[in-house]
Amino acid sequence: MSTLYTNFCYPTEIHDVAKLFFDDVELTESNVATYKLVEQCVDGEFAYLAQTAGLSERQSVNCNGLDELRCIRLRKRYAKLAMYRLLERATGRSMPWGSLTGIRPTKLAEQLAKEGEDWQKSFTQLLGVSQEKTNLVADILRTQGVLRQRQKGSADLYVGIPFCVSRCSYCSFTSGEIDRLKKYVAPYVEALKNDIIATLRFAHSKGIGIRNVYFGGGTPTSLSAAQLDDIMNCIDVSPVEYTVEAGRPDTLDAEKLAVLKSHGVQRISVNPQTFNQSVLDVIGRKHSVEDIYEKYRLAKSFGFDVNMDLIAGLPTETYPMFCHSVDEAIRLAPENITVHTLALKHGSALKEQSYSAKDVANMVQYAQQAVCAAGYAPYYMYRQKYMADNLENVGYCKKGKMCLYNIGIMEEVSDILACGTNAISKRILSDENRIERAANAKDVITYIQRNEEYLQRKFKLFE
Repeated sequence: MSTLYTNFCYPTEIHDVAKLFFDDVELTESNVATYKLVEQCVDGEFAYLAQTAGLSERQSVNCNGLDELRCIRLRKRYAKLAMYRLLERATGRSMPWGSLTGIRPTKLAEQLAKEGEDWQKSFTQLLGVSQEKTNLVADILRTQGVLRQRQKGSADLYVGIPFCVSRCSYCSFTSGEIDRLKKYVAPYVEALKNDIIATLRFAHSKGIGIRNVYFGGGTPTSLSAAQLDDIMNCIDVSPVEYTVEAGRPDTLDAEKLAVLKSHGVQRISVNPQTFNQSVLDVIGRKHSVEDIYEKYRLAKSFGFDVNMDLIAGLPTETYPMFCHSVDEAIRLAPENITVHTLALKHGSALKEQSYSAKDVANMVQYAQQAVCAAGYAPYYMYRQKYMADNLENVGYCKKGKMCLYNIGIMEEVSDILACGTNAISKRILSDENRIERAANAKDVITYIQRNEEYLQRKFKLFE
């Protein structure tokens, strides 16, 4: 275990930097430490000294004339940078995203540009981001274009269905196997319908237009066709975009797809994760590779735009096997292909097994080159903690086929009215440069029992 000492200026951020280099890091105030970070301030200039045996790294930033929010942001950035540069020298390793630990590098790039900086130069020369990842951010900003602009007077509606047919070994979501939670499914549907009806009534009363509707999960199509129809009957708006995460091929059939189509759904997902049967078996998916092809063809027969997810770093999947998965997805030519990097989060079976992914950087690089060569463009990206090789998740789209909801939530340019368990409503206060949130219960039982309480929290957020 590596020990990290700080005078507790931004301990969370510094801890996140240390975890880029070490699997197991203890944060302590002890003076006997492997790594130290100390902050000093003289006349508005903040200096950060990071030290370990025989090595030191100093970074400083002048905050004179800056408002408090920007000053704090810069202090965090340079404190992290000092520790990152020290660990880079001490370990002889560099990270593809350098000292960046945030979820949304695109937002940082835009922020730097608004402040008059050459963001690409800051990424590569100051923050240590590789040229390849800097180029990726530039490509995404270019693809998004005006879609990054704040959508005032409107919100997106998120509907959460917390059930799946089985639990994948990499999953840490607060979803449950539908057979095990069978007795709660009907009460949940009723609570969710109440949530949606009240939320849309509230939005109408406040003059909030619903722009996009997104059903996520879990796997929404783990419900029956009748249950889906019942829920969707509550949505009395005509959104610009209507998306449902169908996800698991073993939950799709013609009856459910007909229900989705009848309610105006335009986009669904048919997520392989891998096109290798042995890997599907290992991770706990209860469908075959042939099911993927069959349900994709069925979805296209209804005229849906389709997204396909792949995951780099799954257990037993080698580099050639992953390349095969990428090639198969490209051959099917869905409108969107999303390439995820495996993130080993607490609560997942793989995390408990201390699994370590191999060759992930090469997998991600192959996917990017292959899908772009096939005519797709990267249009959104986000990063997560515990992600293999400190990489990222990227959504690729055919021209004009980006998911508006994904851009809105990832770039934080859309308010969100969220219904269901573990759903988080979000209000963007642009004038104050902050975001406020109201989260629903993470578990089904609490959500059902305290449905009205969570509704009032949501409404208060938008008052």
